[in-house]
Amino acid sequence: MHAIDLPDQVEPIQRDFTLHGSVSQIRYADVAEDASGLSPEAIDVLHRAWFSIGSESSEEGHRRPLVPFAEVLDHLEDAFELDTLPTEELRIAAIGRIAENLEDVMLAISCMNGRSSAWLHLENEIAPLLARMCELRVDEVEAMLHAARFLRTVRDRTHQRTEAIETGIVIDLGIDDPSVDDGTPCLQDYVGLHPLRSYLGGPLFAMLQDLIRDGLVVATGRLEPRPPAGRRLRLAD
Repeated sequence: MHAIDLPDQVEPIQRDFTLHGSVSQIRYADVAEDASGLSPEAIDVLHRAWFSIGSESSEEGHRRPLVPFAEVLDHLEDAFELDTLPTEELRIAAIGRIAENLEDVMLAISCMNGRSSAWLHLENEIAPLLARMCELRVDEVEAMLHAARFLRTVRDRTHQRTEAIETGIVIDLGIDDPSVDDGTPCLQDYVGLHPLRSYLGGPLFAMLQDLIRDGLVVATGRLEPRPPAGRRLRLAD
């Protein structure tokens, strides 16, 4: 089980939590509202989702990209202003969406932190999904190449943003400059309102459409489904 790392300035609040299907309660530390600007209710929803992911990881016997809960809150505070949503209903809905995709958020944070295993996990899990989406417009080989190039660009841009934040040097990186922005997303901007595959897939498909429009890539449309292997086999006499 992973411990919860809390900011030194935040006084922890003890809460009881019962896992689904369990008869025992688990006591854990919560964080106060001023830790991230989120309401106590929002923090509680996110904390339950975080705790559930850690529990499932332990039960299934494999490690998921779990990061400290305080770091999750810091990321959400930097990437998303909940107060911009005009109604409480929308804010509650947004927190629910983020909680549903919290595992993707933690994967993005791990990638931002430069963990090579996290990038490998992202590429293995998401690259095939992105490639299949590209097959709607190009052939299988071109789709795989386009998805792989796109993820490399996302990785480079995310690394550049991390370095710019750490050093304060943003000259010639094209970060946050609309005049040189090619639409490639940064993982620093991902907050979990949609699955990570959707966050990456939208820009990827738009960029592919631009390449087709400019004549740089030949569109082939959706490929016909391949027949099952058994249909290509002939029975021996």
